[in-house]
Amino acid sequence: MSELLYTDRPALRRPLLVAAFSGWNDAGDAATSAVRFMQRRWRADIFATVDPEQFFDFTQARPLVRLRDGKRVIEWPSNTFAGHVLEDHERDIILLNGTEPHLRWQHYVQSILDVCEAFEVSGFITLAALLAEASHTRPVRVTGSSTDDELSRQLDLGRNTTSAYEGPTGIVGVLTQAIRESGIPSASMWANVPFYVQRSPNPKGSLALLERLNRGLKLELTLHDLEVFGARFDAQVQSDIANNPEVAELARRFEEDEPDDLDVVDEGGELPDPKAMVDELERFLREQRDDSKDA
Repeated sequence: MSELLYTDRPALRRPLLVAAFSGWNDAGDAATSAVRFMQRRWRADIFATVDPEQFFDFTQARPLVRLRDGKRVIEWPSNTFAGHVLEDHERDIILLNGTEPHLRWQHYVQSILDVCEAFEVSGFITLAALLAEASHTRPVRVTGSSTDDELSRQLDLGRNTTSAYEGPTGIVGVLTQAIRESGIPSASMWANVPFYVQRSPNPKGSLALLERLNRGLKLELTLHDLEVFGARFDAQVQSDIANNPEVAELARRFEEDEPDDLDVVDEGGELPDPKAMVDELERFLREQRDDSKDA
């Protein structure tokens, strides 16, 4: 029995597939929020889902109870495909809003490849977000890589590159490799969000990804709402930091150290070890406490 559940078969012209996955590759929910924004703005209809039964441990990703029109419904971890026709463009868009699975990753990836084959997908773009040593006062840096010269040019990713990263990976890394091996042109973009900012979702990360897509693919999305949310988010983060002098000092260091070149391509394209980020923060806080004792 196929894990793909179709409700429709829309007529799409050589679509680009834009995907994001909640979980390890989605710091601040920036990537999945970007895909949801596009889906809502375009009112893109969902035409297929992935059956979650085979891929999730429901003790880790528990289903949610919701009330709709006064009735209780169960929401399971979702992986949805939505289609949108781009007028005056040569190809359309498929949006995949996914959840990183716990089990059977190769079968999960094959389900996505089956959609690519069924709709003759002509390009695959993964959106992701990583925790970085970045300043909340600077524009969010977008890094990435691509296997295709045209996508590299459109998305301003610099030269055609492949990742030089070695180490643990998430579903984005596994899927990206499978897409490359299938011969579909692909690109991956990562929003670098400050690891010391605890608020989520992070609309500034979503905005940075969507601005790059908007500019490169000429999507003509109106992003004013996200700009407003980003300004409010900045005010909230600034208030949080003002009440924590130790984190304020850490933020000041990153603001001074962050390079002005915000378009540097990071060929790693993977999420750093979260433990390393936590260790760095704890080390800094210990130093602050020791300094205060010596004073």
